[in-house]
Amino acid sequence: MIKTIRYFLFLIAFTVAAGLPALAQDNPIVEAKFIAMLKNATLKGTWAPVQQAQLGAARTDDGYRIARVEKKEGDKWLLFSLVNYQGKEIEFPMPVVVKFAGDTAVLILDDVKAGKDKANWSARILFHENVYAGKWWETANRDHGGTIAGTISQAR
Repeated sequence: MIKTIRYFLFLIAFTVAAGLPALAQDNPIVEAKFIAMLKNATLKGTWAPVQQAQLGAARTDDGYRIARVEKKEGDKWLLFSLVNYQGKEIEFPMPVVVKFAGDTAVLILDDVKAGKDKANWSARILFHENVYAGKWWETANRDHGGTIAGTISQAR
């Protein structure tokens, strides 16, 4: 019963949201807030593996550092993550697409080579009011992936 109620609430919210005009795509104010949120940012939270449609136990050791994001043309952006490479901190640029649903950014990462094993990865990550949540997976192996969620803070 409760599951049915949650499902209907989701459908109502989705129907209402789908009927609203996009508030932010190419809106300089909303884009500026997104840029400010990810400037010198630390994303800290949890991740959990997802395998064969089953969510594994959450782990609290998830963290990312972002130097900045830059808008390019249309919905194309560059996200500059900070990584340690051979004892040096470097900025690693990743091409991403960012779509806006109102004041919420959805970052789309498709088939980008990253990590120690040089695998290609994809992700969908939602950003809103210094909180992030999303899903990631190895592009060639969709069973190798998981969820992420946490908070965003800026270096002072």
